Amino acid sequence: MKKKALFFRDLFLSVLLILFLYILIHETGHLIVMLCAGAKITSFSILTAHVSGEGGNYTDTSDLWLHANGAFLPVLVSYVWMLFYRKDIRNSFYRIFSWFVCLVPASSLLAWVFIPFLWMKGNAPVNDDVTNFLFNFSQSHHPLLVSLGAIVLIAVSVVLAVRKQVVKNMFETVRSVRESASYRERS
Repeated sequence: MKKKALFFRDLFLSVLLILFLYILIHETGHLIVMLCAGAKITSFSILTAHVSGEGGNYTDTSDLWLHANGAFLPVLVSYVWMLFYRKDIRNSFYRIFSWFVCLVPASSLLAWVFIPFLWMKGNAPVNDDVTNFLFNFSQSHHPLLVSLGAIVLIAVSVVLAVRKQVVKNMFETVRSVRESASYRERS
Protein backbone atom coordinates (compact mmCIF):
# COMPACT_ATOMS: atom_id res chain seq x y z
CA MET A 1 0.00 0.00 0.00
CA LYS A 2 1.27 3.49 -0.77
CA LYS A 3 2.59 5.61 2.07
CA LYS A 4 -0.14 8.23 1.57
CA ALA A 5 -2.90 5.62 1.70
CA LEU A 6 -1.41 4.13 4.87
CA PHE A 7 -1.23 7.59 6.42
CA PHE A 8 -4.91 8.28 5.71
CA ARG A 9 -5.91 4.84 6.98
CA ASP A 10 -3.99 5.51 10.21
CA LEU A 11 -5.50 9.00 10.44
CA PHE A 12 -9.03 7.64 10.03
CA LEU A 13 -8.49 4.84 12.56
CA SER A 14 -6.90 7.29 15.02
CA VAL A 15 -9.84 9.68 14.78
CA LEU A 16 -12.36 6.87 15.32
CA LEU A 17 -10.42 5.45 18.25
CA ILE A 18 -9.78 8.79 19.94
CA LEU A 19 -13.44 9.82 19.64
CA PHE A 20 -14.52 6.56 21.24
CA LEU A 21 -11.89 6.77 23.98
CA TYR A 22 -12.45 10.46 24.67
CA ILE A 23 -16.19 9.95 25.17
CA LEU A 24 -15.56 6.86 27.30
CA ILE A 25 -13.03 8.63 29.54
CA HIS A 26 -15.10 11.85 29.71
CA GLU A 27 -18.24 10.01 30.82
CA THR A 28 -16.19 7.81 33.16
CA GLY A 29 -14.92 11.01 34.80
CA HIS A 30 -18.52 11.95 35.64
CA LEU A 31 -19.30 8.35 36.62
CA ILE A 32 -16.44 8.18 39.16
CA VAL A 33 -17.74 11.23 41.02
CA MET A 34 -21.30 9.91 40.93
CA LEU A 35 -20.20 6.60 42.41
CA CYS A 36 -18.10 8.36 45.08
CA ALA A 37 -21.18 10.37 46.02
CA GLY A 38 -23.15 7.13 46.42
CA ALA A 39 -25.37 7.51 43.36
CA LYS A 40 -26.88 4.49 41.62
CA ILE A 41 -25.94 4.58 37.92
CA THR A 42 -29.04 4.25 35.76
CA SER A 43 -27.59 4.86 32.32
CA PHE A 44 -24.16 4.90 30.66
CA SER A 45 -23.84 5.35 26.91
CA ILE A 46 -20.83 6.09 24.74
CA LEU A 47 -23.04 6.37 21.65
CA THR A 48 -25.05 9.25 23.13
CA ALA A 49 -22.20 10.48 25.38
CA HIS A 50 -24.34 10.28 28.48
CA VAL A 51 -24.23 9.02 32.05
CA SER A 52 -26.98 9.43 34.61
CA GLY A 53 -27.70 8.25 38.10
CA GLU A 54 -30.14 8.46 40.95
CA GLY A 55 -29.57 9.56 44.47
CA GLY A 56 -26.19 10.24 45.95
CA ASN A 57 -25.00 12.53 48.68
CA TYR A 58 -23.41 15.46 46.86
CA THR A 59 -21.52 18.20 48.64
CA ASP A 60 -20.58 21.52 47.06
CA THR A 61 -17.14 20.06 46.30
CA SER A 62 -18.40 16.81 44.79
CA ASP A 63 -20.90 18.77 42.70
CA LEU A 64 -18.04 20.86 41.30
CA TRP A 65 -16.04 17.71 40.56
CA LEU A 66 -19.06 16.08 38.92
CA HIS A 67 -18.99 18.75 36.23
CA ALA A 68 -15.22 19.24 36.02
CA ASN A 69 -14.10 15.61 36.01
CA GLY A 70 -15.52 14.98 32.53
CA ALA A 71 -12.87 17.35 31.18
CA PHE A 72 -10.18 16.75 33.80
CA LEU A 73 -9.92 12.95 33.54
CA PRO A 74 -9.19 12.93 29.76
CA VAL A 75 -6.57 15.64 30.30
CA LEU A 76 -4.98 13.59 33.08
CA VAL A 77 -4.95 10.47 30.87
CA SER A 78 -3.38 12.58 28.10
CA TYR A 79 -0.61 13.72 30.46
CA VAL A 80 0.11 10.13 31.48
CA TRP A 81 0.19 9.04 27.82
CA MET A 82 2.66 11.81 27.00
CA LEU A 83 4.87 10.96 29.99
CA PHE A 84 5.22 7.40 28.64
CA TYR A 85 5.37 8.45 24.96
CA ARG A 86 8.31 6.93 23.12
CA LYS A 87 9.62 9.40 20.58
CA ASP A 88 11.76 6.76 18.86
CA ILE A 89 8.76 4.74 17.64
CA ARG A 90 8.33 5.50 13.95
CA ASN A 91 4.99 3.78 13.47
CA SER A 92 2.61 6.14 11.67
CA PHE A 93 -0.48 5.03 13.63
CA TYR A 94 1.31 5.48 16.98
CA ARG A 95 2.44 8.99 16.06
CA ILE A 96 -0.94 10.10 14.69
CA PHE A 97 -2.88 8.57 17.58
CA SER A 98 -0.51 10.16 20.10
CA TRP A 99 -1.05 13.54 18.42
CA PHE A 100 -4.80 13.19 18.92
CA VAL A 101 -4.36 11.95 22.51
CA CYS A 102 -2.64 15.28 23.18
CA LEU A 103 -4.81 17.49 20.98
CA VAL A 104 -8.37 16.40 21.79
CA PRO A 105 -8.37 16.74 25.61
CA ALA A 106 -6.43 20.03 25.44
CA SER A 107 -8.78 21.47 22.83
CA SER A 108 -11.82 20.41 24.87
CA LEU A 109 -10.54 22.77 27.57
CA LEU A 110 -11.18 25.74 25.28
CA ALA A 111 -14.80 25.69 26.45
CA TRP A 112 -13.47 26.17 29.99
CA VAL A 113 -11.56 29.23 28.76
CA PHE A 114 -14.41 30.94 26.90
CA ILE A 115 -17.64 29.98 28.69
CA PRO A 116 -16.75 31.95 31.87
CA PHE A 117 -16.78 35.09 29.69
CA LEU A 118 -20.22 34.12 28.37
CA TRP A 119 -21.31 33.38 31.95
CA MET A 120 -20.35 36.90 33.01
CA LYS A 121 -22.45 38.31 30.13
CA GLY A 122 -25.40 36.04 30.99
CA ASN A 123 -25.05 34.05 27.74
CA ALA A 124 -23.56 30.73 28.92
CA PRO A 125 -24.98 27.61 27.26
CA VAL A 126 -27.65 25.81 29.28
CA ASN A 127 -26.82 22.42 30.86
CA ASP A 128 -23.17 22.54 29.80
CA ASP A 129 -20.57 21.08 32.19
CA VAL A 130 -18.78 24.43 32.39
CA THR A 131 -22.01 26.35 33.02
CA ASN A 132 -23.06 23.87 35.71
CA PHE A 133 -19.62 24.14 37.31
CA LEU A 134 -19.76 27.94 37.26
CA PHE A 135 -23.20 27.94 38.91
CA ASN A 136 -21.60 26.84 42.19
CA PHE A 137 -18.03 28.03 41.69
CA SER A 138 -18.88 31.66 40.92
CA GLN A 139 -20.81 32.04 44.16
CA SER A 140 -17.52 32.30 46.04
CA HIS A 141 -14.86 32.76 43.31
CA HIS A 142 -14.39 34.89 40.24
CA PRO A 143 -15.45 32.97 37.08
CA LEU A 144 -12.29 33.95 35.22
CA LEU A 145 -10.29 31.77 37.62
CA VAL A 146 -11.81 28.87 35.66
CA SER A 147 -10.47 30.37 32.42
CA LEU A 148 -7.06 30.81 34.01
CA GLY A 149 -7.01 27.22 35.25
CA ALA A 150 -7.97 25.92 31.80
CA ILE A 151 -5.24 28.02 30.17
CA VAL A 152 -2.68 26.54 32.57
CA LEU A 153 -3.82 22.98 31.77
CA ILE A 154 -3.68 23.71 28.02
CA ALA A 155 -0.19 25.16 28.44
CA VAL A 156 0.95 22.03 30.30
CA SER A 157 -0.45 19.93 27.42
CA VAL A 158 1.44 21.98 24.84
CA VAL A 159 4.69 21.92 26.81
CA LEU A 160 4.48 18.15 27.33
CA ALA A 161 3.63 17.54 23.65
CA VAL A 162 6.59 19.64 22.53
CA ARG A 163 9.08 18.30 25.09
CA LYS A 164 8.14 14.67 24.48
CA GLN A 165 8.40 15.37 20.73
CA VAL A 166 4.81 14.37 19.94
CA VAL A 167 4.43 17.52 17.82
CA LYS A 168 7.78 17.08 16.07
CA ASN A 169 7.05 13.44 15.26
CA MET A 170 3.62 14.24 13.85
CA PHE A 171 5.06 16.91 11.56
CA GLU A 172 7.86 14.54 10.58
CA THR A 173 5.29 11.88 9.66
CA VAL A 174 3.27 14.34 7.55
CA ARG A 175 6.43 15.63 5.87
CA SER A 176 7.53 12.09 5.05
CA VAL A 177 4.18 11.35 3.39
CA ARG A 178 4.30 14.58 1.40
CA GLU A 179 7.87 13.93 0.26
CA SER A 180 7.05 10.40 -0.83
CA ALA A 181 4.01 11.66 -2.79
CA SER A 182 6.01 14.41 -4.50
CA TYR A 183 8.81 11.92 -5.31
CA ARG A 184 6.30 9.65 -7.06
CA GLU A 185 4.91 12.61 -9.01
CA ARG A 186 8.40 13.53 -10.28
CA SER A 187 9.17 9.94 -11.30
